[in-house]
Order: sequence, then structure tokens, then C-alpha cells
Amino acid sequence: MRTTTRSPRLVILVLSIALASPLLAQSQPQSPALGIVVTSSAASIGNSPASEGASIYSGDYLSTQDNGSLLLRVGPVTLQLESSSALHIYSAPYGAVVELNRGSVIYTTPGGKQNVVIVASDVRVTPDPALADLGRVTIDNPCEVTAYNQRGRANVQVGHESRFIEQGKAYRVRAEAKISYREYLSPDDSDYHRHHDHEPCAVYMTHLRLPAAPMHDPFALTSAAFIAAGTVIGVYKAMESPDRP
Repeated sequence: MRTTTRSPRLVILVLSIALASPLLAQSQPQSPALGIVVTSSAASIGNSPASEGASIYSGDYLSTQDNGSLLLRVGPVTLQLESSSALHIYSAPYGAVVELNRGSVIYTTPGGKQNVVIVASDVRVTPDPALADLGRVTIDNPCEVTAYNQRGRANVQVGHESRFIEQGKAYRVRAEAKISYREYLSPDDSDYHRHHDHEPCAVYMTHLRLPAAPMHDPFALTSAAFIAAGTVIGVYKAMESPDRP
């Protein structure tokens, strides 16, 4: 009967790899935090409760329950997710890009290089980087988005159409398509539109028996008074509290 013996060098190599694997896994660099939670009430990061001081990372899913609220900072930019709202947030060279999935988000930007872009359905809201901006974006239904600008100026783009929202104005914007997501990806990614399905809003709105907007102009000026009332208190408090994270 032949006895097979293993080379001592082979045994040592196998043991070395086994012992080094956990150390290599622990030494993998972690992506830097994108932002930080300032205040939180009935809010979550993924499936976990969002606590004050928690870090936010690119790709995180943030949500609030009924009467919930989540205020966070991304550098000098602040975002306030309102009640019954949800979004995905991603890192971008200019700061952050947000995909609003439902509800409303309030944003403030300082003007300069740091900025945030809000994408809702296929509507893209970009605050003017040359100005300090304060505004609010709301998904009214899968095909209609309200964009309000309280301070500064913001560009709203849908399809090949775009319009600047001046200070104190609000527009109800008709999207071109209702989006159904298969996988979430940064709106700035070149493959973004390959990861969700599109249904023409003209068809969707007909199914709901809702009035269709004029095809030549997806922008409808609307009253900003009810939008402005009481929506930015939390953001102002955050901006006026330099000692907070």
C-alpha cells in the first residue's frame, strides 16, 4: 500500500492563504461617506433606522414613514426628505445626484462647485451652480412632477425641453414616460436608461382618465404659495447650525 505524503511547502502555502484571506478582506478600502444624517424621525437607510450622525454612502436608499423626516448633508449641500418619501442618492463629481422615487425632497445649495441634481421620473432638476439655491421637488404621480424654486434659479429638463424656474415660481412638469425600475443605477451613468422600462405618459394618463398636457409644452406654471408655506424650516435650522455634523 502506497502512502501519499504532502509536500511541507504546499501545506504551508495553503495555511498561509487561509490565514491571510480574512486580513485581506478587512484591508479592502471602504468607499468614503457621501454625507451624514443631521436629524431623523421615522426614517430609514435601507432597512435600518436612520440615526443622527449616521453616514450616507453612494447608492443608499433613504425613506421616511408617514409624518417622518430626514435631513442630511452632502458637504455644503443639504437635503430634506419629507413625509412618506423615498430616494436613492449617488456620488457625482459636482456633489450628488438624487433619484427621487416618491414624495418630496427639499434641497439647498451654496453656489459654486458643489451642487445636487434631482431626478424624478424622467424630469431632471439642476439648481444654477452660480447661485445659492433653495427649492423643492415633488412627485405628484408617475407622470407629473412639481418643481418649486424659492431662492436662486433651477433648470428643469424633460426630454429635449428645458426651462429655468426663477425665484418664487413653481411648475408642474409632465414627464414623457412612466418609469418602472428593474435595477437602480445613478442617473448620471451611461447605462441608466437600460435598467428600467418606459411607458409613454400619454398612454398612462389616458388609462387614469386624467387630462393630457399640450404636447408642445410639458411645463405648466402653478401657484407656489402653498408649496412655500412651512416646507423649509428644517433646512434653515440646519444651515444656521454650523456646530452640527
